[in-house]
Amino acid sequence: MPYSLLQVPPSRDSAVFLDIDGTLLNLAATPGTVIVPPHLPKLLRRLAVRQGGALALVSGRALADIDLMFGPGLAVAAEHGAVLRDAAGRMLGTTLVNPALASLIAPLRAAVAARPGTLLEEKRFGLAVHWRGAPGNAASLTALVTSLAAPHPGLLLQPAHEALEIRVRGPGKAGALDIFMRDAPFAGRPPVFVGDDLTDEPAIARAQALGGRGLHVARDFTGGPTAVIAWLQAGLTAEGNNGNA
Repeated sequence: MPYSLLQVPPSRDSAVFLDIDGTLLNLAATPGTVIVPPHLPKLLRRLAVRQGGALALVSGRALADIDLMFGPGLAVAAEHGAVLRDAAGRMLGTTLVNPALASLIAPLRAAVAARPGTLLEEKRFGLAVHWRGAPGNAASLTALVTSLAAPHPGLLLQPAHEALEIRVRGPGKAGALDIFMRDAPFAGRPPVFVGDDLTDEPAIARAQALGGRGLHVARDFTGGPTAVIAWLQAGLTAEGNNGNA
């Protein structure tokens, strides 16, 4: 797919926040079948150095999953901000596990087992049902997940691309951005957030409210993740950067 650089790459003085699936990686039938371009982990580390460490991955994925794909050593907000870790490996803040989640695992496992092509992604702070491989199950799974979550006010429903997640109420990507922005190396920098999904919209709006840029892959890039990666690469190689975020 062709792409064009419609956006000015992030400057050296920006704080860069990047969603993963649909932003850095093309979506796949299942979370486990995404393809990480071989050069991408190294590119992210080079960019983190250029930004003085002010780069973080902000994703709905579990922390262990993110580290498996990209390796440790990057600041990460995992599970929509329920798990926060800085680049030095220090955990930031504490989110309590809601015991109601455990009670929903068995019926959700049974539901996806009865629907070939669907799957359940089990995380510490959320349970995500995916139907990208069998979109005809969207309505029935949405109804089931909604009914299971309804009796538990401490949980919320998070729609995503051909998926629906039940997750702990409270943490979010916008909140994760706020926490990172309180301290070095992020503090005092204009934030640049890039995402693609409904889960990213609050963080996109928050970055803009803080005087930075909130970018949406479909609205602000031509070429999907390929264009986002090229945009990041351009930021590394551009000369004469005038410091605009």
